[in-house]
Amino acid sequence: MKRFSLVFVLLALLVAFVPAGVWALPGGTWNTGMKIQNLSATESATIVVTLYRENGTIAYTLDKTAGGAALTAPANGSVELYMPNYTSVAAGKYAAMVSSNQPIGVVATQTDYDYGLADSYNGTQGGTKLYVPYVYHAHNNWSTEIFVQNTTNAVATVRASISNGTITQNYSRSIPAYGMASFDTNTAEFNGLGSAFIGAAVITSDENAQLAVMVNESRVVASGDAKGNVLVSFRGLATDDSGAKLVLPSLYREFSGASGTWRSGIKVQNVSATAATVTVILKADPDSPSGAFTKTFPAVSIPGNGGSTEYYLKNYTDIPNMFKGSAVVQSTGGDVVAMVIHTNYDAGGGYGVANGYLGIADGATALSVPSLYKGWASGAGVWVSGLKLQNLHATETANITVNFKNDPDAPNPTWTGTKSGLMLAPGASVELYLSNPILNGGATVPDSFKGSATITSTGGELAGTVIHTNYGRHVANMYLVIPK
Repeated sequence: MKRFSLVFVLLALLVAFVPAGVWALPGGTWNTGMKIQNLSATESATIVVTLYRENGTIAYTLDKTAGGAALTAPANGSVELYMPNYTSVAAGKYAAMVSSNQPIGVVATQTDYDYGLADSYNGTQGGTKLYVPYVYHAHNNWSTEIFVQNTTNAVATVRASISNGTITQNYSRSIPAYGMASFDTNTAEFNGLGSAFIGAAVITSDENAQLAVMVNESRVVASGDAKGNVLVSFRGLATDDSGAKLVLPSLYREFSGASGTWRSGIKVQNVSATAATVTVILKADPDSPSGAFTKTFPAVSIPGNGGSTEYYLKNYTDIPNMFKGSAVVQSTGGDVVAMVIHTNYDAGGGYGVANGYLGIADGATALSVPSLYKGWASGAGVWVSGLKLQNLHATETANITVNFKNDPDAPNPTWTGTKSGLMLAPGASVELYLSNPILNGGATVPDSFKGSATITSTGGELAGTVIHTNYGRHVANMYLVIPK
């Protein structure tokens, strides 16, 4: 399993920025926070964050917290950088390079509460060919903006090929060394995609440069914090994310409750040169209100070189309402990547929320969870997190231990808690919702918890996702748990 001490957290790393004719970010004030977790179990991590301007020049080098302390993270612990707290950093758009003397995991969260928008995305190492499984144009108020950073020291001619199998359009940008640019389908340049477009993109460069990609899927119905405005953010996928088998730990179909109705869509994209035959197998969680349920979708042939197909679960009436579960994506003839988008347009009193995550090709017996909340007050609401784990192993049961740890700047910073002896059968998944009594002995995570977790397993092979909700602010975020 790869462990990185250099991570790009890029594009739309925004500090009190109000867009005015530059890119197509919805209006309002955008801000970004980063949560950096030290993956070493024994050594403290010294961290440096370098912020780059759009033209590739270095704007700031941050080696201290906003309060002036050394920027470090304890063994297995995390540290948070909330950009508005850095008064020395001017309002603007930046890309970040995060480096450390220890392996690290990074999650960034961007917010525009003026428009009711927020989501999280994982930091990336990037690649020379990157994939975007979901691209929208003029589809039910959805549009897509693909941000690209050139991580090399030379100019790169970057190309985006966007296709739904019937329509294919090609676009290009010249990006300076370490600079950034975007492809925004909400502009007239992309009208050739037509209306109600759902497709996928492949991002490359003529120079075979190492690129980093972050994507915003925005649904903006009206100005301000309007009902129906939602955001999904994710990093571009590289070939390292692909495989002949992927797992999707979190899926819903008409999953209704006091907070509204959750629905999921799955998009699978072929990264191989030849056609891939894909099968998706759904399985309900043990605690799913739908009861026990499995479904194997008919095999689908997906064209090579970035072809894609979508499974919108609401359209499959044989899947029961109140389904909450997971899926395995299997492919023959070529490797694939995948992603999931969740929507809940009823949440937050009808204002709606959305989020998404990437399909997972590889599991691990040790995982890092940089950002978790329980009862963390923010604006008109509180943040609370759910942790979903899935055992990828075909034959081994996983015996799981989860260790929770408060951040140094949180109330009761020395608090720790443990859930041990959590057994997960091959292929099975489980959710730990932090508002429930999930700790040993039926104990609960305390209110005002803002921290992280580490996960270990004897046997099995784990992958996971985290979802944060703050219905009072009309937002929800999601990211992938990080292999250690």
